[in-house]
Amino acid sequence: ITTFCLCLFFPVKIFDTESAILMKSKDVTFNVDELLKNAEHDISQEIDMFVTDLDEKDKKIMLNIYNMVMQKSFQDQNLINKVKQKYLECCQFRNQIVTWLDVTPNIDDLLLIKKRMKNIKAQLRWKLVEKRNLKESDNYSKSEMVKIKEEISALQHDMFREIHSEQEEYEKLIHLTGKFFPELPFLHPEAGILKYKNSGRLIVDIEHNLLNAKPMKELSIKHPVMCCTVKKQKVLLKGYVANSNIETEILERAKKYYDIWNELKEESCLMQPMFLFLCKPDPIMYLMVPYYAGANLGTLQMTAPLIIQETLKVMKGVACGLCVLHKADIIHGSLHKNNVFALNREQGIVGDFDFTKSESERFLSAYTDGFSLISPELRRGQPPSPASDMFAFGCLLYWLLTGKQIKTNKDG
Repeated sequence: ITTFCLCLFFPVKIFDTESAILMKSKDVTFNVDELLKNAEHDISQEIDMFVTDLDEKDKKIMLNIYNMVMQKSFQDQNLINKVKQKYLECCQFRNQIVTWLDVTPNIDDLLLIKKRMKNIKAQLRWKLVEKRNLKESDNYSKSEMVKIKEEISALQHDMFREIHSEQEEYEKLIHLTGKFFPELPFLHPEAGILKYKNSGRLIVDIEHNLLNAKPMKELSIKHPVMCCTVKKQKVLLKGYVANSNIETEILERAKKYYDIWNELKEESCLMQPMFLFLCKPDPIMYLMVPYYAGANLGTLQMTAPLIIQETLKVMKGVACGLCVLHKADIIHGSLHKNNVFALNREQGIVGDFDFTKSESERFLSAYTDGFSLISPELRRGQPPSPASDMFAFGCLLYWLLTGKQIKTNKDG
């Protein structure tokens, strides 16, 4: 308003926005501050005179006009926001189209990796046969055996390198499937994209005997357990009887468990599932997990019992692992002293999650060596729940702190 009034009183090129001539402060010959002050005073007087002379009818008219103007302003603002949103959506669509045009789905790299793995597995089978024949031969040579073992180790290393390459390629194809090409798995069923995705990235298409694993009788109480070395790390292969009719359910449980572990990694306080081997046509599934030698609570308490401070640290980790499972609506169902681990006597790990069994079937294994961790509600025939896991947790904690088992009557 002030600028407008100055333009009226002084029609010079000071306020001419179309003029190409730039005037500086030294070019002004009058007092601008005094001019602005006088203009503000005159405008104030004019507004006061205009407002005081209005009657109720005029005020109502002005208020209605004001409301109409504000309503139109809000409508204009909403229209501008809608246009802006459409513009942003169009920009996003354009970027997606550009990305889509630049990306070409190609499974050739995946098929090439599978071909290399097939060749490596064939060589590995032959080397294992050579090793067995040499071991049984009358012309046994120690140096030749060392050479064959080194070749086997190198082939196994190459095999797992290709496995990781295969996993990376699968992840790329799954990303393309979810974002750009949902039809990709159906165009190339031989790639097994959906099967890999639905398994939680765990399934590996190799036979367990290619790992040259050694049976561990001391651990094979309920399931066959073998030990081998993968990339200088000792791992266990735990065998479970897996009926082909429930393979889909097994993969669903494995995927659900792996997803929560993969999200939190070591912070989940759960045992890492590394690979899942479905050994067709044999009805046995092998799960590869890390080998924590002598770290389960049953072994520790017999050899070097935990002190109170160590017990609290370990059981805090176990409680964290159970909490992670329960938040994901997973019930462990078979917690006992042989599947709870104390890494370095301070980090508690919950392990031995059997994918092949339902919650109701798993709780039966919670009774080991006369050590009953079955809660009263399970004895009454109720299904397993987070409360039954916590009952087992409490029994373990009591046993660690006192060295005694909780005595219960028949109903628990």
